[in-house]
Amino acid sequence: MTSLFNEQPTISIRRSNSPRKAVKTSSEVQLDLRGSEKLIAQLANYNNPILKECSELLGILASVERQTSPLDINAFRQQLLDGIADFKRKGLFLDYHPSVIEKVCFILCAAFDELILYTSWGEVARWENHSLLSKVFSQRNGGEVFFQLLEQAGRQPAKLVDFLELQYVLIMLGFLGKYRHDNRQKMNELQSELYSTIRHYRSESILEPPTPISMPETTSPWRFISAVKLSWIGVLLIISTYCFSEFWYDQRSQSTLIAFSSLDMAGFINSTNNNDLIYTSTPEDLGIEVQEAVSVKPTGLIDTISWNIVVANFATKASAARLEKDIQAIGYKVVLNEVPTGVELFIPNNRDLAKAKLLKNEINARFGLNAVIRRSHKVDDK
Repeated sequence: MTSLFNEQPTISIRRSNSPRKAVKTSSEVQLDLRGSEKLIAQLANYNNPILKECSELLGILASVERQTSPLDINAFRQQLLDGIADFKRKGLFLDYHPSVIEKVCFILCAAFDELILYTSWGEVARWENHSLLSKVFSQRNGGEVFFQLLEQAGRQPAKLVDFLELQYVLIMLGFLGKYRHDNRQKMNELQSELYSTIRHYRSESILEPPTPISMPETTSPWRFISAVKLSWIGVLLIISTYCFSEFWYDQRSQSTLIAFSSLDMAGFINSTNNNDLIYTSTPEDLGIEVQEAVSVKPTGLIDTISWNIVVANFATKASAARLEKDIQAIGYKVVLNEVPTGVELFIPNNRDLAKAKLLKNEINARFGLNAVIRRSHKVDDK
């Protein structure tokens, strides 16, 4: 691996000074929520083509020490292998010799292997048995070869400054290689010397601000209705319910009222008074002429009181005759009496007032009437 730089002469890279045309991007940026790889690629603020193409891998490498154990360690390893293969495919279109791209893949694999191996989950998963270097390059000495490549590239800093800059970034991300268990002073000196070399060939430049990302518009979350609005809604609901019930009751009651008004109530007496009514007939009611009192001698005639139960009054005799038959069918004597207002139906001559009341209640309960008791006079001979 260390002899790759000497296999073919290094080609001098000359970048064109003509400004690159801005690539028109769509207004909507699709974000990858699984990581920061897409965001790093969109920044593209480096003057180093190698750093631009491997920015996704650098984003994953920077988060290795902070992340927890992957759910599937084999799938995570395959993701890294696919990322390195994708970078190698893109590197073929850069202005570098293929051996340089291959060395970039080597130091990336070495950096991933070391940083993962010294995590808690990498040690448990035995990452060293299935490292990236062993899968891609069939080697395990990445910690030593990394610094051998650094020494060889340092001999041609003007032509390989991009490669040196990538190695510096990996060291800053935590790669130590063979110096991990040795004195760190040598590593610090090497890091300072590498930084000075890069600064000699890199001029100060202001980074262009990243293109702002337009986030997709989202609808505002649903907010609860305030108590005042909720109270007004309740009041309006109650009022509308009351108005609807009144309208419905009025519409339904009209047909019932029309049906009641069409009933023929002629000849039927209805009273809402529950008290027993006792009506004493006057001579005028009986059609008797009042004669002047004549003093007579006492005789053996005794005036006794009897009670008539007036069942009902009818306008026609035919209506009274139907009720007369019904009352006679239960064993009571009924008399029809024509009066100026129509026909009167009554049960005559009940001398016991208590029994007359019982009979009246029975007639009312059985026929649904409102009979009354009226006194009548009958003269008995003693």
